[in-house]
Amino acid sequence: PAPAPAPSTTAAPPPPPTTSAARTPPRNTTTPRPTPPHDQCTEHPGKSYRLDWRSVGKTFFDDWSFMQTDFNNGAVDYLTREDAIADKVVEAHETHAILRTGSRSSKRYKRNSAKLRSNRAWTYMLMAMKFSHTPWGCGLWPAFWTHAPGWRWPEGGELDILEYVNDFPSQTSFHTGAKNKCTMDGGVVNMPYCQPMPDLNGMNYDCTTRYPKQLGCAPNKLPLWSPYEWAHNPSVIAVQWTERFIKVFVIPERDIPADLESDDPYPDGWDRWLVAWYPFALSNERRPGTCANPGKVMEPQNLIININFCGDWAGKVWPFSGSCVNRVGPQFPLQCRAVDPLLDWGPNRSSDDCCTQFIVDEEGKYGADEYLRERAYFNMSWIKVYKPTD
Repeated sequence: PAPAPAPSTTAAPPPPPTTSAARTPPRNTTTPRPTPPHDQCTEHPGKSYRLDWRSVGKTFFDDWSFMQTDFNNGAVDYLTREDAIADKVVEAHETHAILRTGSRSSKRYKRNSAKLRSNRAWTYMLMAMKFSHTPWGCGLWPAFWTHAPGWRWPEGGELDILEYVNDFPSQTSFHTGAKNKCTMDGGVVNMPYCQPMPDLNGMNYDCTTRYPKQLGCAPNKLPLWSPYEWAHNPSVIAVQWTERFIKVFVIPERDIPADLESDDPYPDGWDRWLVAWYPFALSNERRPGTCANPGKVMEPQNLIININFCGDWAGKVWPFSGSCVNRVGPQFPLQCRAVDPLLDWGPNRSSDDCCTQFIVDEEGKYGADEYLRERAYFNMSWIKVYKPTD
């Protein structure tokens, strides 16, 4: 995924718990369910969904490809399936699957990890991942995102569902290219009396991406969770993508609705857990031409999960990561510097970089192996994709 601008490092408290009484009721196939009266801030198309694909249990990784490409100049060596299994970077069990960082690579200034891409791609879907832990800590750049196969980024679209570095909080963001430019209307994103969702990329909801000036759009509900909070709040993260909009939900494990548990999901009733909302079609209806082809802002999308290190984002912002700089790794700026790989192509950029020195820890003096073993892993119960029934 593309690097995002550095947000505030202030850790936000987790959202207040909701009671079990607030759970969505089981699906009633004979009586239409009304939209909850408090959910008047977004669209509710009334779609029904059926299970189309899932990763679960000991076959969790069977329908994924292990990619070796890194476009973010990270201190990472993405392993093949065979090598990832051998280094215990991936493990599949009856009840859960693990994706973690591994040992130091045989390639200098690199550490082993994995980058998984689903073998299937979808147009319009409801996707959900149940997790009990996500990676957190210094030098880490974990991401769960989507990408259009066969398209040159940002054409084809990209949705960053979960992405953060070091101690910066996670935010969702969306990128589209010049062929399908799209600017959302702030008045539609933020309906009167509704929870505000500011564009945290500062682009005034312009999703068209062309670095370094155009960063894509990032409407997010505040407060954001810190990496520590993501790692310690088991939840479901879900995405509803229709021909008109994208919604992102984060549902605490204690509140997972019965309709999702029974694989008969009804996301119209999930807005209490909404964290991001991309109203492409409504924006274009209010201001014609601003998002002229809302149903094509994304081509068919693969799911991608990876854990990167340092590079274009985590390494560059090291001095602004309060729990990292001069707390782990070498001392900044006396013993290292924060390298921006997009600007510095010098021969010593890896050996000089604070983040890379800590993550690779060639001499074992920073305790990176134990640090990462305790923090740097996804623990996933399942990932499921549902398709509309109509």
